[in-house]
Amino acid sequence: MIAALTALKAAVAALLEARGEAGLSALVAGAELALAAPPQRWTLGSREVSASRLSLAVDAPEFAALTADPSRLAAVKEAFASAVRTPETELADLSLVLRLPGARRGWGQIYREAALPAAPERPDPDAVLGGAAALLEASGDARGAAMLRRARLEAAQVAGGGDAALVRCVVRLDPADRAALDRDGERAERLRRAVRDAGTRASEAVASVELVTALSPLGAAPGPLGGAAAPEARLARALAARGAVAVTIRRGDEGPGGGGVELAVVASGELLRVRITAAQERGHGHGGWRAEEIRAITIAARDLATPERTEELAALLCGGGELP
Repeated sequence: MIAALTALKAAVAALLEARGEAGLSALVAGAELALAAPPQRWTLGSREVSASRLSLAVDAPEFAALTADPSRLAAVKEAFASAVRTPETELADLSLVLRLPGARRGWGQIYREAALPAAPERPDPDAVLGGAAALLEASGDARGAAMLRRARLEAAQVAGGGDAALVRCVVRLDPADRAALDRDGERAERLRRAVRDAGTRASEAVASVELVTALSPLGAAPGPLGGAAAPEARLARALAARGAVAVTIRRGDEGPGGGGVELAVVASGELLRVRITAAQERGHGHGGWRAEEIRAITIAARDLATPERTEELAALLCGGGELP
């Protein structure tokens, strides 16, 4: 027994052929006919009919030809309406569908087979900072990249009105870096832009990037990419283990001499100014912060190369003794 839809399509093709529409007859014969929805019950005057919604899937050339000439599409629809019309049945609608290459069916028949992609997880904050730092380094801002490698990132979703989720990013920089950015607005904006570029995804947009000061002293909670400042971080952790607090106040080429790192250290009730330098000499003297005397001590970075020597120097600083 011939299938119902196959018989209907053959009848429409024959009707179009008889009407002198050989091209349309061949088009229908090569198309795929399907029910677009369950039949509906219509009331037409004193009778009820079953109204069918059909779809006709054709290849791209035929689809383009029919949509470009409304009269030809109307002729096909009228032929289907004539073939379907009986005392109990009517044509509710005929939809023209583009047949997908390979599938030989229209999207309406296969869209349920298309699996939704799993929502990607938000990038790890370390990865975002790493990407932002790499971007700055590639653009020639090595100092800005180093600041991000010493930083920590916090991200949280905020309310938004669009399709993409909005994320607020907070970059926690060590005090010396944050203070330096207050004096360098262009670099601060480059940092914000780099974090925004690294954190934006198809499903998430970075709404804002804020640069703030890290809450914990240096070394208490090292940044995700720490290691760029190993000597200062090593000394700060050793000091923190003895109850002292160390905060970086100057770094790099800032101030006279340049190239070193300066920390403010509160140890044994005394405020010290400690400078780590690559120079070979080591000495101590009086710093020039204020009129009061504040001890200023310079330590060669090579003296912090081993945990044992670092522990020894930290003990001397906390104990108030003189460096040998």
